[in-house]
Amino acid sequence: MFNRIHRQLTIRNAAILSVILIGLNLFVYFTMKEMLFEQIDRSINQIDYRREFTIVSSKNIMLDIGETDRPIIKLLWSEDGRVLPMPGSSMFSEAQLKQLEPAGFSVEPRTVKVDGQYFRVKNNMYPILNNLLVGIDGNIYNVTKIQLLINVSAEIGMLKRLKFIMLMGGALGIIVAIAAGYYLANRALIPIRKSMERQQQFVSDASHELRTPLSVIQANTELLLRHPEHTIEQDSGTISTVLQETRRMSKLVGSLLMLARSDSNQLELERRPVLLDLIVRESVGKMQMLADHKHIVLQTDVDTPISMYADEERLHQLLIIVLDNAIKYTPEGGVVRVTCRKLAHSAQLEIEDTGIGIEPDGLPHVFDRFYRGDKSRSRHDGGTGLGLAIAKWIVERHVGKIRIESKLMIGTQVYITLPMQR
Repeated sequence: MFNRIHRQLTIRNAAILSVILIGLNLFVYFTMKEMLFEQIDRSINQIDYRREFTIVSSKNIMLDIGETDRPIIKLLWSEDGRVLPMPGSSMFSEAQLKQLEPAGFSVEPRTVKVDGQYFRVKNNMYPILNNLLVGIDGNIYNVTKIQLLINVSAEIGMLKRLKFIMLMGGALGIIVAIAAGYYLANRALIPIRKSMERQQQFVSDASHELRTPLSVIQANTELLLRHPEHTIEQDSGTISTVLQETRRMSKLVGSLLMLARSDSNQLELERRPVLLDLIVRESVGKMQMLADHKHIVLQTDVDTPISMYADEERLHQLLIIVLDNAIKYTPEGGVVRVTCRKLAHSAQLEIEDTGIGIEPDGLPHVFDRFYRGDKSRSRHDGGTGLGLAIAKWIVERHVGKIRIESKLMIGTQVYITLPMQR
């Protein structure tokens, strides 16, 4: 599947980059062409014909062309389609003049190729020239068209070289675009591959976690069916095991559903003004009985008041998860200390315990779902391996930060920073 997607992305990326490159080349080429011919056409268009003048010989033919920055060739065409003998006309043969012969009335300059030479040509700037009589060597000619030419072979040659360079550059650019498309497609698929791998791992872990309590429930249920004559009191241990595994599976399913909804952005926070110090004290109060049962000292040091805009239920859930882990993995006689400080624009929570700690290799993975790289995520203690993943989601949805520091057999510190402003 990924190979097909990678191929499609490569083709699309390469096509987009190629279209951009070709479009840029065309823009540069036609812009350059327009700039070159605009300057040449300006030289032709600045000529001002005299409305009345008398010509008695070819040497006295005058056109007021003003000051031009390019040499201009002038051809006078008679009504019988011949070019009058005058300076400039002798450079063209009869065959070449046939290629230059104007067809109809044309105002805009055009480019004409004459035996390998290129000329920018303009005909009949003013229709009044149709009534012009010119005398040359004793003959009177009716001039119907005046043709002005500028040799643009150098400009055309430069445009051809530019086109060749652009074609070669375009071919090279397409190769680069294909390589870039391959690279971009590969980069684009990296998070997708990681997401798919995480999803497959998540499904595999979830299936494994659900299979264990289901197997226990099935085995104990079959055991009950083998002795239908037993009373509830006789099978109370088996029933208790089924109930315990059912609760564990229900908790696991609830956590999985929450994470699945959070991944699809279907789970929103219900924010409102709350007192964080009150939430901390209530959460500690709920966990006090569990701490007393293990003879663990539960200490609190909370600033008051700490007002913030947050989801009260999720903050309770966050604190219960972190406190439950701290108490669960702290041996009897240990200490769990909860500190809450009010800073300038945020509140900082610190939950510190004197428990078994986390191995250095496992510390970067403690927020991974179902991670069991160390004893602190073992199954026999009743954990689902999803608590810290949920805690991290809650903190991040509140635009906060959470980090954990730990030393093996010394203790663990959880630091949580939550913004107080709305």
